[in-house]
Amino acid sequence: MSAPRGRLFRLCQKELRETLRDRRTIITLIMMPLLVYPILSMTLNRFLLNASLGNDPRFIIGFDNDEEGQWLKDILTSPGSQPPAAIRKAVDENLAEFSYVGPSNGKTLDQILEEKLIDVIVRVKLDPPQSVRIISQGDEPNGLNAKRILSERLTYFNQSLVAEALSTSKVPALPQIDIQVEQIGGVQKTTLLASIIPLVLVLMTITGAVYPAIDLTAGERERGTMEALMASPVPRGSVLFAKYIAVVTVALLTAIANFGSMFVTLWTGGLLELLVGKDQPFPWLQFLQIFGLLVLFSGFFSAVLLALTSFARSFKEAQAYLIPLMLVSLTPGILSLMPGVQLTGALAVVPLLNIILLSREILSGAATALPTIVAIFSTICYAAAALLLAARLFGSDAVLRGSEVSFAAALKRPEEPAPVPSLSAAATTLAMLFPTYYLVSNALAMISEWSIGVRLIINAVALILVFGGLPLFATWYSRNQPRTTYRVSWPRGTALFAGLLLGLGLWTWAHELFVFGEWLGFQSLDTSKIEQINELMIEFRKIPPWLIIATLAVTPGIVEELFFRGYLFSALRNHLSASKTILISALLFGIFHVLTGKSLLLERFLPTTMLGLVLGWIAWRTASVWPGIVLHVTHNGFLELVACYRDELEKWGIGVAEQTHLPWLWIAGGSLLITSGFAIIHWGSRIGCEFINRRQ
Repeated sequence: MSAPRGRLFRLCQKELRETLRDRRTIITLIMMPLLVYPILSMTLNRFLLNASLGNDPRFIIGFDNDEEGQWLKDILTSPGSQPPAAIRKAVDENLAEFSYVGPSNGKTLDQILEEKLIDVIVRVKLDPPQSVRIISQGDEPNGLNAKRILSERLTYFNQSLVAEALSTSKVPALPQIDIQVEQIGGVQKTTLLASIIPLVLVLMTITGAVYPAIDLTAGERERGTMEALMASPVPRGSVLFAKYIAVVTVALLTAIANFGSMFVTLWTGGLLELLVGKDQPFPWLQFLQIFGLLVLFSGFFSAVLLALTSFARSFKEAQAYLIPLMLVSLTPGILSLMPGVQLTGALAVVPLLNIILLSREILSGAATALPTIVAIFSTICYAAAALLLAARLFGSDAVLRGSEVSFAAALKRPEEPAPVPSLSAAATTLAMLFPTYYLVSNALAMISEWSIGVRLIINAVALILVFGGLPLFATWYSRNQPRTTYRVSWPRGTALFAGLLLGLGLWTWAHELFVFGEWLGFQSLDTSKIEQINELMIEFRKIPPWLIIATLAVTPGIVEELFFRGYLFSALRNHLSASKTILISALLFGIFHVLTGKSLLLERFLPTTMLGLVLGWIAWRTASVWPGIVLHVTHNGFLELVACYRDELEKWGIGVAEQTHLPWLWIAGGSLLITSGFAIIHWGSRIGCEFINRRQ
């Protein structure tokens, strides 16, 4: 039984008040930002000053032939190309050095430059009038620096030629080399500050959450108050939630303090201009978005910290657990500083790294929709799994037993079977399934050169392995009973017939929701993607209909229903009300269908979520997954066949223009089928035969 809201609120107040009274927490909140950012500002100022004045690296220049390379080498080593004495003195004679390479291994210079094996390409026209073309990558800092330095050195050489000509009165023709600069690829937008700021903010937020998490769990046990706390009439889940709120609040307060201190430091130190550009307004919107990411990250990392510290028996043991975690957290942080690392592919689902990279792209104005949503949703999944794992550890008897129980023992396979999965097991499965599904769908999107039939079969097999294999392994590992976990009890025959009627009618409502979503702005298909879909439909007509039905209707209809309205539904229904279970499973069902491959199909969210709500309601009323499978298979199969035989239907006069509303007779007919299906299930199905095991 959960604690009343008033008692839970007072419990959160008590935990937060005790945490904020600790002087070590105040030091983390106030003193650390006041000390760290001025030091960081001075370090960055010194670094940027040194970078601008000297200590230039050794640059690699590519040439088409040795003659051109020797010509430029002679110029760069001549006295006329050297910077003025004042500049050489300012940089302590630390001038840039150059090495010269030509085409190799059958690759052109342009290919070598794209692979970032050289910094710039220099192409020289030796015949008068002489000219030099300097080509660099637009997103490579070394190449941009090399281009700048070469341009300056050639300009100095031109000035020396002009001075020599004027001194000998050999005018009017003044000898000069024409200098041209070019770049390929995008323009470099990510500055040094844009890379460092997200990393520093995330690490400081982690620092703010570490001490409260240890003190509120391992500290309680070390002080001898954990036993009394567990013996109190307040549910353990409520106690942990109050501690979680306290840790998240301190982490957010730390993030706010760091935000304020960083802004003042950048402004007073003159570094703000380097971040946003000269004469540019302060990026309030971008910083608010980054703060929102910090809120999300605080929730995730606080849950991870509580999961570790809840098991520790002392403050020292908790620190021993967290030191490796902090070291592991530094690895993706340092990786985010490397040039060329972007929020794409697998990096969008890597914890911590995805938030840092997303923050960097937001500051640089380069964030895109698909990796942004993937990074946010994956972090939410990880946070839910970590918090539920913390609840399992915090509420277990292992917390109170002593040294004979290890951390691994709390996570070992249970000895007794359970009718349905726990929330922590379901959240962990979801946290594993989402990144796996995202990576697999991205990999499958890269096999476009294969035939459409082979791709359909591979997609179906991958769907079975991901949505079927991972939950099945979780079911075995947790010793859950398959019958009650997947809700495979056989329903009444009328429920199956109702599922068939709903499958034949719901597509009309789904189409109208699709059009309504486009009117609201839920549209991501551009002209090129629509053309690709049309080409795909042409290929579909070349394969047997049974293969289309088997791979795009039967396989997803069975596998997805067994997971969303079976495994996930039974875990949620065991702890939540029917309405919340239906809503959460439907939203997750819609989100998974939006994130498909390398595309973000926003148009699918409203109709798919609506379908998920109907499927969830049927699963609740019938206490079985089979009517939903019939509905899902019928719905998908009908739509796929209509899409494949669209031309034939239009010849018979059964076609409608794309992206328009259906004829009212079609909507009326579909609504009649839907109403009939709802009525049959409502009056012909019994509620109460599903397993419900609520914790008291």
